[in-house]
Amino acid sequence: MNIRRSVIAFSVIALTLNLSVAVHADQSSSSHGHPTSENFKFSGLRSHGYPVQPSQDQGDTSGTPATYTDQLSPLADQSNGDSKWLHNFFNNFNQKPNGKLSVVGSPAKGPISCHSGPCTTTLTGTVSLIPVWVGGWADSDVATWNSVLGNIVTSLGSASANSVALPGHVFNTNTLYFTSQSLTPPSLQWVPNLSITAPTAANVNDADVATYINTFISANPTIVPAGTTPVYIYIGANTTLLTSGFGTTYCGWHAYGNATTSSLTGVPYIAFQNFTSQYNSACSAQTTSPNGNVALDAMANIMVHEVDEVLTDPNFGAWYDANGAESADKCAWAFGTIYSTGTAKYNVQLGSLKYLIQMDWLENNLVTPAGRGPGTACSITG
Repeated sequence: MNIRRSVIAFSVIALTLNLSVAVHADQSSSSHGHPTSENFKFSGLRSHGYPVQPSQDQGDTSGTPATYTDQLSPLADQSNGDSKWLHNFFNNFNQKPNGKLSVVGSPAKGPISCHSGPCTTTLTGTVSLIPVWVGGWADSDVATWNSVLGNIVTSLGSASANSVALPGHVFNTNTLYFTSQSLTPPSLQWVPNLSITAPTAANVNDADVATYINTFISANPTIVPAGTTPVYIYIGANTTLLTSGFGTTYCGWHAYGNATTSSLTGVPYIAFQNFTSQYNSACSAQTTSPNGNVALDAMANIMVHEVDEVLTDPNFGAWYDANGAESADKCAWAFGTIYSTGTAKYNVQLGSLKYLIQMDWLENNLVTPAGRGPGTACSITG
């Protein structure tokens, strides 16, 4: 996509691959309402994703060094441009905002804006978040992760009633991205499932992510609730490794794919994974957990980051700033007011569960009282 190729630090040109996808009947052109097969192609673009912590040593801890270049390349499994992206991110993270911009309600530095005329490529209607479990998952762990991650989405309601515009919704920070364009903010729902795809998967490159999602869709052709837009969420077990830079340059990312029919154009998906303690310093803000699982809590935060960006910039042509940073990128590792429960920290309580969830940048670009410091438009609740 030309608009993103001019921002080398943001998107990666990746190997195009064909996927055979069984389409949900509601999306199919079949007159009999039965699923049909389509050729689903990876768009060739993915975000750099949620960066590792700025304090993290960028040396690869997996034993397989990630490859960095600042040139675009057709290789899917290289973090092309990541070094420049991380350099810009760390510089911005550590930069103290100009004092004259620190007044709450004044314009924030580095505003975000719409890059496609009317930003109608955002996700509206009811969006179904569908986890795709890959690798050596135990059934009990899948059930736990379904519950804790799903609770983020469903704690305030279900299906079409669960609008992000609801006060207190963890994705409420996205509301202005829709209402400013005269669009109705989306509603979200979680589609829990226990289907484990490719249980022997180990090293997983960017192309493999799309392949495993395709395998899942083919095995579950009617899993998408009628009338909803699916967002597939690849979640690798701790026996897997996202080899293009998990724990060394990113903690998660999002992408999209296209098919030959208009009903399957711009299908978004997200990728992140469970992890062992060796990645705590890279992808977790704390070594303890309010829910008894450090990796799960860390990935709850990563998922919120990626969902924020999928909603507002699903095809990399909508909302981002002059450096290519999407809304959640601009608030990565910023949590606002933090509370303690025992030795663990949290900033949001959803139902009975507590989470440490990063903030998100508001579309109005006005300084909030929160953020890493004065001068940012970061907020946890909108």
